[in-house]
Amino acid sequence: MKNKVKWGTRISPRALTILAVPILVPALLLVPRCLLALEDSPEEPLYLEADSAEIFEAIALSIYKGDVIVRHGTMEIRGDQVTVHHDPERRPEFIVAIGRPATYLQREQGEEKDIEATALHMEYDRARDEITLIDQAVVFQGEDTFRNDRIIYDRAQARIKAGAITQGKERVKIRISPSRR
Repeated sequence: MKNKVKWGTRISPRALTILAVPILVPALLLVPRCLLALEDSPEEPLYLEADSAEIFEAIALSIYKGDVIVRHGTMEIRGDQVTVHHDPERRPEFIVAIGRPATYLQREQGEEKDIEATALHMEYDRARDEITLIDQAVVFQGEDTFRNDRIIYDRAQARIKAGAITQGKERVKIRISPSRR
């Protein structure tokens, strides 16, 4: 016959540990999946919408024209024309967007607001996980803005570089807003 514990009886820390492990371990295994939900995976499909599409399978290149929308994971790129270079497994390797302006949107992990960017020319390099914004480039990060003729946004490091460090020719213009608590 099993012993019953009466309410108000003190339970040893070792017994609590034994009871808590079967409950906490499955819960902790789920946490990393939730945290990674906003990270892009190269295995995720690429979704595209456009007025026209031209696909060159022999050279792993596709060109989309007319109000183009590209979605890959939590990243969205829009432009008048988008060219996608694919790797041998058909994953996007390099994306070039041209627009008046082309736009970029990224949902950031743990952030309340998205990262938004605009430029006349935009290049996404998957291997480096960077977006290069060229000509009339602006990055909006919450209430802050960064302006230059050339901005590089390192998605993996959540780092923005602009100006001479990126071969930009103009001075960087930045607006930093105080935090609202």
